[in-house]
Amino acid sequence: MAITEEESTQAQKPVIVERRAKKKKGKKSLPKQYDVEVIPATVGTVQEGEPIPLKRVAAYCRVSTAEEAQASSFELQVKHYTEYIGAHEDWVLAGIYADEGISGTQVKHREHFQRMIEDCEAGKIDMVITKSISRFARNVVDCLTNIRKLKSLNPPVDIYFEKERLYALDEKTDMILSLMASIAQEESRSISANIRWAIKNRMKDGTQKIPTSSLLGYDTDEDGNMVIIEQEAQIVRTIYKSFVQGVHPHLIAKRLNSLELRTVFGNSWTSAAVRNILRNEKYCGDVLMQKTITVDYLTHKTKKNEGEEAQYYIADHHDAIISREIWDKTQEILDQTRWRGWKRREQQRLIPVKGGRLRGFIPISAEWKEVSVTRLLTATGKLADTDSKSTEKTIGKGESQTEREDFIMQESGILEGFMEVDLEQAHGDSVLTVTETNLKFNKATAVELNYPPYIRMLVNAEKKQVAIQTCKESSKNAVKFSKEKEKQKYAVVIKAPALQTAIRKLIAGEGTSSVSFHGELFPNENIIIYDLTKGEEPKRRGKRKKSESVAEEHSEAK
Repeated sequence: MAITEEESTQAQKPVIVERRAKKKKGKKSLPKQYDVEVIPATVGTVQEGEPIPLKRVAAYCRVSTAEEAQASSFELQVKHYTEYIGAHEDWVLAGIYADEGISGTQVKHREHFQRMIEDCEAGKIDMVITKSISRFARNVVDCLTNIRKLKSLNPPVDIYFEKERLYALDEKTDMILSLMASIAQEESRSISANIRWAIKNRMKDGTQKIPTSSLLGYDTDEDGNMVIIEQEAQIVRTIYKSFVQGVHPHLIAKRLNSLELRTVFGNSWTSAAVRNILRNEKYCGDVLMQKTITVDYLTHKTKKNEGEEAQYYIADHHDAIISREIWDKTQEILDQTRWRGWKRREQQRLIPVKGGRLRGFIPISAEWKEVSVTRLLTATGKLADTDSKSTEKTIGKGESQTEREDFIMQESGILEGFMEVDLEQAHGDSVLTVTETNLKFNKATAVELNYPPYIRMLVNAEKKQVAIQTCKESSKNAVKFSKEKEKQKYAVVIKAPALQTAIRKLIAGEGTSSVSFHGELFPNENIIIYDLTKGEEPKRRGKRKKSESVAEEHSEAK
């Protein structure tokens, strides 16, 4: 059906060509009235007749120190919030998060606080209750950051501060929360300043208690006095005596670790830990206070006191572990730094076994580069003189650097004290081959000793004998030996330069490329002894493929 021109004109809407000029202010016309339909909110509301949903409420408690008085406060806080939350019908306990003995100036060290925030982010908590803003955090940044983090969650998690009677989700409290957090931080700064002032006054009076929890060799009695722990003090005396005699701190640490001794913190010894012991004036009975200072009360960051604050020194404050003479000598050596040029390689301690079948044999370390045959003979010859005090001499009393025993430490030798055992004629198929580069034990050696993971190598220069015996990994001079039965398919190769050289000198065969010795097995003691007077040229077997031989030697050398 066609549309006429008149109908077409009527159907079009009016078009404004120009914007109308604004009217001058005059009487306002009444606003147009509309019928508005209100759609009620559904989130967070309860419809009539529906049960009120339970709100999961958690509580956070914290005490600043772990002292007995604070501990009681801690228990009271936990009890209070357990009862407080249980008294509300529409609340359900979502957990009690409590940090005991932790400062409030940093949240990163508060394990339970961090776990509470994570549970909030995981949707396990609807509201957190805490005693006050200062209990929540004394650091303004930490406090406001965590409040805003919980408010930004979906759904947001509210925080109720009981003392201030403030809710974090209430927009009207934003400014008040910021102000109260600042006050809590300032209170923390004031407390820190007061504590430092009190400590300084006790230092001036000489009444400040010296903490011993990180001090090897000392403990504190009920009256706050420092007392010596004799077992730990022996380690301290050994460190000082060894250093004065010329033993490098690196070597001292290595020997302490080999004896399975640990620092006061239960860690392995290092050269730095040994030097800290040597520099600590408390071991000669003196005390130097305020060695470090706190540069930030919020982060508790400390630094060495290099003159920024006064220090306080008390001589003869407590019983000394080492003498004043040894202390002064130690500091003189450390100040001259001549110790840095000392050999870091362990000096050879040639101590013969005192009893049993291996009496007179001397353990040899695989790490030694060379050992004097003359010293081997002398050490075995001195076995009868067990009361020799040559190891007690200090440097400069007629004893040479190489001949003196550099490290004085009581050890429990696993090869000592064996009883003489009458066995049937010893026998064995073990063969030791000494080459220009290593010691080679045939597979039968591992079989006869039941595939031991570790052995010790010993030599008796007087009898011209070499012995090996099974031992533990922690034993002194222990060397890795055999693999497991299924994996040990070839001979065992060990690099032991000192023993190789000593054997060649004892058999006067330094120019010989290689020589083999048959061993005698003593199964009751897990010992194999090789007679160096009965050497013979190694038996040559059929050549194997080069790749197989190289692979074997590489595998055995590991």
